[in-house]
Formats: sequence, C-alpha cells, structure tokens
Amino acid sequence: MNRHAWREIRRQLKESGAAGVVAVVLVAVASAWGGVLWTVHDWIHREFLATNRPATVVAIARGDAEVTTLRDAIQARVPGARIAALTPRKVQEELAGWFPELATVLLTLDERSFPPILEIEVSAAQEVSLVPWLQERPEATLVESSRAWQDRLQRTVSQVLIAGSALAVALLVGCGVVVLLVVRLLVLAHADEIAIMRLIGAHEGDIRRPYLLCGSLLGATGGVAGTMILLGLWILFRTVLPSLTVSPWALGALPAGGALAGAVGASIGLAALPSEP
Repeated sequence: MNRHAWREIRRQLKESGAAGVVAVVLVAVASAWGGVLWTVHDWIHREFLATNRPATVVAIARGDAEVTTLRDAIQARVPGARIAALTPRKVQEELAGWFPELATVLLTLDERSFPPILEIEVSAAQEVSLVPWLQERPEATLVESSRAWQDRLQRTVSQVLIAGSALAVALLVGCGVVVLLVVRLLVLAHADEIAIMRLIGAHEGDIRRPYLLCGSLLGATGGVAGTMILLGLWILFRTVLPSLTVSPWALGALPAGGALAGAVGASIGLAALPSEP
C-alpha cells in the first residue's frame, strides 16, 4: 500500500475522535472479559473436571465396628482402591480446621457426636458401580461422590460460560455499530473527495480500503489492549493460583477478533458508499 493510503488511514483514525475511542474501549473490555472467561473455564476443567482424575467417594459409617467391616468389603470389591479411615476425633479436628471461627465450639463437643468416615479414592469407571453398591450397604448411613459435585460444577460453569460469551458478543456488536457510525460519518465528510477520486478513475477498492483498514485498526487496537489487560490480571493472580495459565491461542485470537469486529462494522458502514454524492 502506498504512502498516500497510509496518510489517509492516519487521517481517518484522527478524525474518528471520541467515537473511535469508544470503539477501542468496547473491544478492549470485550476481549479482556472473553479472555478471562476462557482462561478460568480451562483452569476449572483442568483442575476439577478432567475425566482422567480419580474420584473420591466418602462413606459415613454407623460405628467403629462397621468401619472395619466396610473397609474389608471395599478392598475385596475394588482391590486397587486407596482407603483412608477418619476416626471421630480426626473428623472433629478437620472440621475445626475448616471452620476456625467455630473451632472452640467444635473441639469442646463430645467426639462421639462425630461419625467415623471412610474416604475411598478410585478411578472414574470404578466410581460408577461403587457408589450404588455402598449406598445399599447397611454399614453406611450416607455416601457421597466427588463426581456428584463435579456434575453440578460442570452445569454451573456451562451456564456462566454461555452468559459471559453472550455479554462479550454484545460488546463486540456494540463496537461494530460504533465503527459503522464512524465510517458513515467519515464517508459523509469525505463525499466530495470520493466523488473527485471516482472522476479521475480511482478503483473502488482503493476508495474503500482505507475505511476498512481504519475500522480494522480500531478493533485490533482494542483487542491488543484487552490482551494486555488479560496478561496483567494473570500476573496479578498467578501467585495465588500458580496453575492458572493463559492459553497462547487466546493471546492471538483477541486482537484478531477485535479486528474482525471492526472490519465487519466498517463493511456495513460502506454498504451505501456507491450512492454517496
């Protein structure tokens, strides 16, 4: 592209003014929000919802004697299972650790108020048959599996992802509308220049290209700003969540998505260009 075209693009970016800044801000917010959403989504799936993770089954026994019977039965049914028995005293201490504000009250209670618990770690395939079997055992009063809360978490994450994606798309649509208006205003302001360019035989592509690139640059600038915000948030939280990582594809997709939104808005804004005086 020649220097005249680049000068024209720079002029259009300058003339876009406050509306152009609004478009950049909308894309930056949408990009940062979308990046955060997908980063957290990937982290939750990797850390909590991975299908290859072992399942933990918790069974509350009726008493100490039942713990031994139930442990032997589980070992016979699932030889490779890892079983940990928590005595009532151990359960009491763990609850006190989980709820420090209630620790004084919990530790003063009679330990017989707390039931013995078995924690069984098995594969996901073994969990499917083990839970119903344990629920039918008379030695157990309550049986819960980590897969149950994982299913609830999966549904919640999916719902949040859908709602968050809708918000990001709405922001990108808003950016496209703003770019559309910017391009339409620029076209109206440059109507005389466009007419002269046509009279001297300029190609339609040469006339339209600067407007399309102007819209794309506004969107790409917002996408880059959103990427920087995402990286800043990652640096801020990585000390708290060391396993939290930003996907490399997201760093490239955010500017590209912003540029696409800006290009679409500019294309729609140029739809009526042939009818301009």
